[in-house]
Amino acid sequence: MFVFKQIDKSSTIFSSDVVNYTQNLTTASAGIQSIKIVSGSINNNYWNSLNVLFYSSGSKVYNGELKFSAPLNSLSYPKRLSSRKQFTTKYHGYPSSSVITIPQQYYGEEIKPGTFQFTDLNNPDSSGNNPIIEDDGFGNLYATNAHHSQSTTDASSSQNYVGNIFYERGLAVITETGSWSSSVNYSDLATNYTLKFDSHHTIYSHEYSVTLLPQDYNLTTNYGIRAPLSGSTFSLETPFIASTFTGSEFQPYITQINLWKDGVYDSPVLQANLPRPIRKTDKINLNFKIKLDM
Repeated sequence: MFVFKQIDKSSTIFSSDVVNYTQNLTTASAGIQSIKIVSGSINNNYWNSLNVLFYSSGSKVYNGELKFSAPLNSLSYPKRLSSRKQFTTKYHGYPSSSVITIPQQYYGEEIKPGTFQFTDLNNPDSSGNNPIIEDDGFGNLYATNAHHSQSTTDASSSQNYVGNIFYERGLAVITETGSWSSSVNYSDLATNYTLKFDSHHTIYSHEYSVTLLPQDYNLTTNYGIRAPLSGSTFSLETPFIASTFTGSEFQPYITQINLWKDGVYDSPVLQANLPRPIRKTDKINLNFKIKLDM
C-alpha cells in the first residue's frame, strides 16, 4: 500500500476566469467618501495629489490624454480604439472638483469600463429628475440628462464631459463647475448619491488530477478497525483486526485527499474533504479532480 504517491503533473490545469459583479452603493456604504477639493485653498493636498498623479505633465498618463485605462492597458477592453481618449483639460483652470473614492473591496481589480453610474439624490430639477452621470468606457464622465450642453454631436465629447474616472484606482472626479440645469450646478453634486458599477475580478484556478490504480490504497491504518481480545477493553496497542474487516471483500472508504510538497510531509499544502465517503475499488481506476480557486 502506498502512503504517498506522485500525481501526474502533466494533467494539472491552470486557468483564469473573469467575474463581474454589479455593485449598488450609497453615501452610507462603508468606505465610500466624497471630498470637495479647491485649487489654491489653505489645504490643497488632495488637489495637488490628483494633479501630480493624473493631470500634470509629470504624470505618465497625461501626455496624449491616455490614462490608466488606456487602449492597450485596460483589463476589460484590451483592444479599445486608439481614436477615443480620456479628456483631462477641465481639471486645470476650474476652481473646484468633487472626488468620490471607492474602496477596492467593491471593485476588485478595476471598475469595469462602461458600467459606472452616479445618481445625485439632493438636487433634482423642476420636474423632479435627478442628475445622472455615467462613464463612456474611456475614462470620461458625462451627464446623460443634462439640460445644458456645449455640443450636440457627442454627449461624451471633449466639450460635454464633466469629469474623469480612473477605473483601476476606484476614483471618480467631477471637474465641471457649470450648470447641469438652470438651478443646479455640478459643484452642488456629490453630497448624497447612489453608485452603480460592475466590479472586475480574475479568479485563478488550479485543477489537479489524482488517479488511484486498482492495487493502490486497499488497506487502512485506521485504529477503528482493531478489535480487543476476548474479555479485555479496546486499546490502540491492540494488534488484532476485527473480523468484519478481514474478509476479501473489505475495501476502505476515502474521506480526504491531501496534497503534499515533495519531500516535506509535516503538513499538506492542500487538503480536500470529500462531501461523502467514497469506497475504494480494487477493480478499476478511481479518478478524483481537485480544483482550487484563488
